[in-house]
Amino acid sequence: MMLQHWQQWPHRVALESRSGNLTYAELNERVNQVADWLTTQPAQRLALLAENSAEWIICDLACQRANKLLVPVPPYFSTSQRQHLLAEAGIELIITDQPALIDDSHITTSPFNLLYALLRDNSEIPEIPTGTGKVTFTSGSTGNPKGVCLSNASQARVAASLDAALAMPYVRHQCLLPLATLLENIAGVYAPLNCGGTVVVCGSEELGFSGARLTDPAAMLSAISKAQPESLILVPELLFMLVTACSNGWQPPKSLQFIAVGGAHVPAGLIAKAREAGLPVYQGYGLSECVSVNTLNLPGAENPDSVGRSLGHNTLTIENGELVASGTIFLGYLNQPQSFYPTVVKTGDLVSEEDGYYYVAGRRKNLIITSLGRNISPEWIESLLLAGGLFSQVLVVGEARPHCAALLVPRHRGVTAQMIEQHLAAVNQQLPDYARLQAWQTLPEIAADAGLFTANGKLKRQQAVTHFQTVIDTMYTPAVA
Repeated sequence: MMLQHWQQWPHRVALESRSGNLTYAELNERVNQVADWLTTQPAQRLALLAENSAEWIICDLACQRANKLLVPVPPYFSTSQRQHLLAEAGIELIITDQPALIDDSHITTSPFNLLYALLRDNSEIPEIPTGTGKVTFTSGSTGNPKGVCLSNASQARVAASLDAALAMPYVRHQCLLPLATLLENIAGVYAPLNCGGTVVVCGSEELGFSGARLTDPAAMLSAISKAQPESLILVPELLFMLVTACSNGWQPPKSLQFIAVGGAHVPAGLIAKAREAGLPVYQGYGLSECVSVNTLNLPGAENPDSVGRSLGHNTLTIENGELVASGTIFLGYLNQPQSFYPTVVKTGDLVSEEDGYYYVAGRRKNLIITSLGRNISPEWIESLLLAGGLFSQVLVVGEARPHCAALLVPRHRGVTAQMIEQHLAAVNQQLPDYARLQAWQTLPEIAADAGLFTANGKLKRQQAVTHFQTVIDTMYTPAVA
């Protein structure tokens, strides 16, 4: 149970936001108020669709106290993904700051000041493993993301292991990632509140976000300078932005002591550049099925080329090159009873270990992880591209890049740039913004004798990416410049 130690620091500031500050005593009282209201509601399954705010955190903690199942809705989900989530989880009550986005529901009274409570007609009873307190949906490698079922106890265990490893009591942490992101939820909220820290919460507009994209870096830099945080959590794309800002004269706050970066591959040399710029960056590794973070580099115990050492709440082994975790893991996938109560998680990541440090070499399956930490199945986008009939072959790329791009082989010479742009615009309308194509390049026919195809004619993805690396780099040059 979070906030179990609040009486140790009743007058310390627990939450700091645009709507005001809450001490630990005040936060505990607000959580009790919302929990009491939740216990009067017949709904057992709640969705939380809102920007980062103090009330987001209050709702999250109150659901635990009232023993209600909470499903955070990632703000970057497309309309179809959001509808899938609500149906898949059998959501009965929606807490949101965007009521216009929700169909087939009606507003009811609630104890919130900035959030609405919407009752949703629901006839579906989902299959959920016993003990589930939260369902976190992945960013959606395909059109329909999976719900990862977690216990409240496992989340608390990971938060406690982070506190023990970092030894930063009363830490001042600023949340930059959406709170629906499990890593920010556990490491950015639970861990600080577990050790008397202060959580600084800013809305997306304050941080310069438009949807899933950072469109106003200056706003984020200003917010960080104003907050004077001691810790931050970043995805690689945000780290790159901070490094670039430093090279252009921005001075990071002297208060910063620890910046965790994870969620996607961190390009070689970026950690070193960050350190040179005065950013105390430490790389980590985790995934939702392992209740977020598993390994982390720490001050005085780090190897910058690695993702750090185990935090101890999981047992990590390597089987045939693949990282396998046991111990503190998920309870199964929503509506997939065959997956319930696993004893191990096969991560799909190719990992090596030396002197206790873990090194991630890549993934076993075809999956793009962008520099914003979004998981995307390239086959999903490629099938949409091929469905238009304009192309004979396509290759979607974007690993460790800020967005996806495509190499396209036109089916005939009559395919014009205007036709391609129109088709890509139509495809992008079917995709969430984090999976949309923002660059493309045409290629002549890929030679069958280039060694890039399997025996049954399927393009070998990694070999093709290597073969066309120069062309791929040119598609991203404008975004880097």
